[in-house]
Amino acid sequence: MSIADTLKGLIFKKPANSAEPRDPRRSKEPLAGGRRAGEAENPYLAARRTWNDHVGSVVSQRQTWQVIGILSLLIALAGVGGVIHIGSQSKFIPYVVEVDKLGQTVAAGPVQAAGKADPRVIHAAVADWMSCARIAGPVQAAGKADPRVIHAAVADWMSCARMVSPDVALQRKCVFKAYSMLAPNDPATPKMNEWLNGTPDSSPFKRAEKEMVSVEIKTVIPQTPDTWQVEWVETTRDRQGTLKGQPVTWRALVTTYIAEVTPNTTDEQLRNNPLSIYVRDYSWSRIQ
Repeated sequence: MSIADTLKGLIFKKPANSAEPRDPRRSKEPLAGGRRAGEAENPYLAARRTWNDHVGSVVSQRQTWQVIGILSLLIALAGVGGVIHIGSQSKFIPYVVEVDKLGQTVAAGPVQAAGKADPRVIHAAVADWMSCARIAGPVQAAGKADPRVIHAAVADWMSCARMVSPDVALQRKCVFKAYSMLAPNDPATPKMNEWLNGTPDSSPFKRAEKEMVSVEIKTVIPQTPDTWQVEWVETTRDRQGTLKGQPVTWRALVTTYIAEVTPNTTDEQLRNNPLSIYVRDYSWSRIQ
C-alpha cells in the first residue's frame, strides 16, 4: 500500500455499515489462541494468523511514521524558507545628515520611502543634481569628513563640556551632548566623568547653585589631521549676573576620530551624533 493510499485511508474512512458481505464462517468474537471460535485448532493456521497480525502492525506503524516524517519535512522546509526570506531583508537604515556652510548639523534623520514621482519631477531633479555635482566637486568618501564639520563639532563639544547654566534642562542637554561624542573605551570618557562628577568646584550642577559660566570659543586650529587646538574664554558671573572676576582664557588639545557605522550602532547614537565624530582624548589648561 502506498503512502497516498494510507493518507486517503486516514482521511476518508469507510463507515462500518459499508463493509463487504461477512463470511458466515467468521465470527465477531475475538481470536482465541490464534484461531476463530468454532474452528478446529490448527497450529499452522494459528501461527500464520499471528504472523500476519504482527506484520500488518509493523506495516501500519511504518506508514504512520512515513506520514509524520513527510509532514515534518514540509514544516522544516517552510521554516527554512521563512528564515531565508527574513535574512534577505536589509538591516541597514540610511540616515541623511544635513550641515550648513559653517559645518553645524542642521537636520538628521532616516530616509523615508517615497512614492512614484512624476517623470518630469525626476527629470528636473536629475538635472539639478548634476549641476550641483559639477559645482561642488566629487562626493567625499565615508570616514573623511570635511575639516569644517570637525571644527564645528569640536567647538560645540568644548562649549558643552565647560558651560555652567542655571537652567537644569539646558545643562543636562549639554552634558548629554558632550557624552554623545565619547566612546566607553576611550581615555576621554573617564576624564570627563571626573570633571563632571568630581568636586563641587568642577561639577556644573553644583556650580550652577551659585554661579554661571559662559564659554566663547576663540580659535579651533588643526595641529595634526586628528588633533585640534582649541582656545576659549570663560566668563563667570553669580546668580544675579554680576561679574566675578576677569574673563579667563583656556587652551586645550582635542584628539578626534570618525567611527564607522556598524549594525550595532543604535538609532539613539545616530540621532545624538549623526556624523559619528568622537573625542579620543583631550587635555586643557588655563593660560591667563
